[in-house]
Amino acid sequence: MLYLVIAIAIISMLFAGYLVKYIMRQDTGTKEMQEISNAIRVGANAFLKRQYTTIAVLSIILAIILLGVYALFGKTSLGILTATAFIFGAFCSALAGFIGMWISVRANIRTASASKVSMKKALLIAIRAGAVSGITIVTLSLLGILVLYYLYGIGQDPKAIPSLLVGYGFGASFVALFAQLGGGIYTKGADVGADLVGKIEAGIPEDDPRNPAVIADLVGDNVGDCAGRGADLFESTAAENIGAMIIGVALYPYFGINGILFPLVVRAIGLLASIIGILFIYLKSDEDPMNALTRGYVITSILSTIGLYFITIYMLKNIWFFYAGVIGIITSILIVAITAYYTESRYRPVKSIAKASQTGHATNIISGFAVALECTALPIIVLSFALILSYNLGVMSGVPNGGIYGTAIATMGMLATAAYILAMDTFGPIADNAGGIVEMSG
Repeated sequence: MLYLVIAIAIISMLFAGYLVKYIMRQDTGTKEMQEISNAIRVGANAFLKRQYTTIAVLSIILAIILLGVYALFGKTSLGILTATAFIFGAFCSALAGFIGMWISVRANIRTASASKVSMKKALLIAIRAGAVSGITIVTLSLLGILVLYYLYGIGQDPKAIPSLLVGYGFGASFVALFAQLGGGIYTKGADVGADLVGKIEAGIPEDDPRNPAVIADLVGDNVGDCAGRGADLFESTAAENIGAMIIGVALYPYFGINGILFPLVVRAIGLLASIIGILFIYLKSDEDPMNALTRGYVITSILSTIGLYFITIYMLKNIWFFYAGVIGIITSILIVAITAYYTESRYRPVKSIAKASQTGHATNIISGFAVALECTALPIIVLSFALILSYNLGVMSGVPNGGIYGTAIATMGMLATAAYILAMDTFGPIADNAGGIVEMSG
């Protein structure tokens, strides 16, 4: 099964390469548009260089501390493996963030230029650029674990390997903490700052070329929503894979090596489903763009479910674990639906905030904060039910400690569409940047 995972990982990277080639062939617009785009790229590169320099120094210090702690307990060899995995995980996570930003700052101007031709073409460029980020980041997470699994597996008991990979997950988490928080806070600071000085103080429209703070705002979209989110989702998929592999070790007497490798195979199948889903994104005449994105997501979810069924039956030979995985996929769909309800302009929450804005800042803040508090309830309820149901389905499998493995498989199901979700996630700031470039360039 590992050969299947490797084959899908190679196909995924080749597909991402094809998408990059497609995007880079597109028109880069007028001279004025290029000036704005170049300013955004310079700012994003400067931020990422400063951030990653700090992260690199702190990662090395923490790796040395890790090695020292292991050495104190007489486990120097284990310390070397863990510290090496930590550095490797940090590097891969940083690379994932960089890839997300690299493609976004090149796709924004091409999306802006394509919008002069048609919305269909603009949508296609933006979502395919987002797909480059989503596919490469999830594939990198998978390949990183595979590389360490092979290297650390030489002369080792298969049951001991997953615990040696823990450092990889910690390294990824360490970078994601800085990238998501640092980039995210910068993003919101720049966004609010640009709005305050432009709309409130100067009384000019959003993304007005007379407001230099708009560039900082557009830079923030790339370093927070692309680079930061990329590192964050890389960490999520890596940690989930390693955690499920460790739980698989506990069930080694029942599933053998299949229980350990199962998470990697599910992740690979999800990647393949995401690629097919992305290929189904196209805009019909007069169609809402969100419908095109939703269509691709539905296809990805269906294919992930079908793939999960065959992989579960083949590797685990227990239908109850498939049902647990389905709970995870359904949970993912519900979370996406809840997010859409609370953020799309056609639904009550956004409309109520817009209506409250007509009477001033105070009612806008009160209404916005009330909706923000309200929107946390449904995800908590959905996730709680998912945990309870998947645990009980695992228990019903008849496998001792199957309940915990059931929750792990539900998490695998929930993240099966991670590449597609990240594609949509990165699509947002790319399209937002394109709108800013169009506005600022006149």
